[in-house]
Amino acid sequence: MCRGSRLALVFDLGHHPHSDDFVEPERLKREMHVFPLRLVSCKDCGLLQIDYLVNPDILYKTNYVYESSVTATGRAHYADMARHSVERFRIQKNNLVIDIGSNVGVLLQGFKDAGMRVLGIDPADIPAKKAIAEGIPTIIDYFTKAVAEDIVAKHGTARIITGTNVFAHLHDIDSAVEGMKHILASDGVIVIEAPYALPLIEHLEYDTIYHQHVGYLSVKPMQAYFKRFGLELFDVMPQDIHGGTVRYYVGHVGAHPIISSVDEYIKKEEAFGLYDTERLKRFADEVKAQRIALIGMLQDLKRSGKRIVAISTPAKGNTLLNYCNIDGAYLEYATEKSALKVGKYTPGTLLKIEPDAKLLSDQPDYALILAWNFAKEIMANNEEYKKRGGKFIIPIPKPRII
Repeated sequence: MCRGSRLALVFDLGHHPHSDDFVEPERLKREMHVFPLRLVSCKDCGLLQIDYLVNPDILYKTNYVYESSVTATGRAHYADMARHSVERFRIQKNNLVIDIGSNVGVLLQGFKDAGMRVLGIDPADIPAKKAIAEGIPTIIDYFTKAVAEDIVAKHGTARIITGTNVFAHLHDIDSAVEGMKHILASDGVIVIEAPYALPLIEHLEYDTIYHQHVGYLSVKPMQAYFKRFGLELFDVMPQDIHGGTVRYYVGHVGAHPIISSVDEYIKKEEAFGLYDTERLKRFADEVKAQRIALIGMLQDLKRSGKRIVAISTPAKGNTLLNYCNIDGAYLEYATEKSALKVGKYTPGTLLKIEPDAKLLSDQPDYALILAWNFAKEIMANNEEYKKRGGKFIIPIPKPRII
């Protein structure tokens, strides 16, 4: 963000495949590309980030199957975000709302239901085409200043620009922010949501580190970054989703009153030690201990003759599986709700992905929940499995059996 080059290594996770590159059966015998995955801290602005960027065409234009609408929790969250944004900023009907990284359009659907004109931008063909089929206009492209200029010429400026779980994915982030500023109406609001770096460190959420996530956002570097572009971070709000998320509100300088939450968050980050080398080193040591504990738990269960599978296969789960080397020696298969993943194999560890229904037809002893941030919903959806004696393993922050 600050273009500084003084990066300090925080944690080296080794070499990992692209975490959303689920493998079709015909590709099983082919070599899989792996890339360095290292978390570093900028000594100048404090941003946590990775130091090796994979070509975005590999990440988003090849076999990208993530859908933001899979969980009921996610759908409810996005519907509430749209409602809250319209009410808080008193957005009148027929104003333009733009979502960057719009995926299948679940957030924009909430704005559309409120009477807004909506437009999505996403480079991933599969989810973008789903959005279009559902009546959400979507530009299939990366968001840049040039794309923004074309949008303004055709659609005018936007009262709201959203970016959920995408701002930290952007490679050419400067061009994207210049584009946001160009599109944003004089009294408009940029609303950004992203997993928060502080709980990542505090709760050992290392599995959220993967190649799509270029940066791990916190308030102090975000405030400085937007200031560089003549924009102003004026409010920060916590969100429960994804293991701890922050919603950032940004506008033109002076367009909105600055809320005390911004300074309060920065003070909290500094007091916690988010920008302190020794605190970050402790995080790395704690993650290594967590890996040992999780592997030890699985080994003990296997030695006692228990059968274990994985339930859910998010990108974060593949970071955990590959970092811990948890493959078919521990897990018989994985199950998944998304039809786009069923029948494929997890990248790196090559666990076959079965439909969730197999939990009941097969009744393994334990199910390792990889999408632990949706553990409550997953366990509720599979209550019958538990009634029949099945148990769940939640791996983060410390492995525990439920």
